[in-house]
Amino acid sequence: MIHSIAHTFLTHGRKPPLKVAGMLLCAILSDTLNLLGPTTTDWDRLMVAVLSDIAGVDDIQLLASQQFKAKSKELASLSPHALVNGDQKSFSFEVKDGFNGDIGFAVVETTDDDAILSRVNELLPELVACKKEKNLKMLFLAVVNIVKLKSKLILCGPSEKTLALAAFQENTTLSTDKILLDLGNRVSRKKDFIPALTKTIKNGWTIPENIGRGMSANDLSYFGHLEVDPEDPHGKAQRVGSKLDKTEQDPIGLDIGEEKKEEL
Repeated sequence: MIHSIAHTFLTHGRKPPLKVAGMLLCAILSDTLNLLGPTTTDWDRLMVAVLSDIAGVDDIQLLASQQFKAKSKELASLSPHALVNGDQKSFSFEVKDGFNGDIGFAVVETTDDDAILSRVNELLPELVACKKEKNLKMLFLAVVNIVKLKSKLILCGPSEKTLALAAFQENTTLSTDKILLDLGNRVSRKKDFIPALTKTIKNGWTIPENIGRGMSANDLSYFGHLEVDPEDPHGKAQRVGSKLDKTEQDPIGLDIGEEKKEEL
């Protein structure tokens, strides 16, 4: 916990240097969504008060706003690979007579979710490729608006769709193309997303046998390879040579009304 680092300074009778206090303050504001996220604790609030005094920050709201805008501006320029892998964690499940395997869950936090969601046809093939390369059974990407405290879940396959609908049954809306699930005010992977998925799986959910299976491709070369732009100062990686047709409205076979051969 970030607030624990700040607390350690104080319990040892030491005041963090101004720049360190500022970094810790920004880290807590980012981690707790400006103290409005469901993971926020009283210690977070206390440390924000202490650190803002040490760092000489008079307007916490202004600092958080500037920080979130800067983060969102940077996200808009990232490649699909960076967006999918930047904040991704995997979770292993082993349920007797039930679902077994690893599920990946990525999160993008931004003040402009439309800018990210407008690139959904770029993100879908990258999600499929990443899932295949990492041998994940499923992979989700949640786009969280950190101002409105709302999120949408990108569903890159029929298994993701059926699990998400089973886990998030209330206050959700599925887009007509079956790719985006509006999760309402759920914003936290730790508090909202993973507990709901875990509960559903432990209660016996398994991948239905009759769902659409997406397009078949066992050869990883089908998904192309990553190349780093040598002229990019941040070493931006782009996927090249993918055979996934990104021009189609449904590039990965999300039409679950039809049975396919093999799920990606």
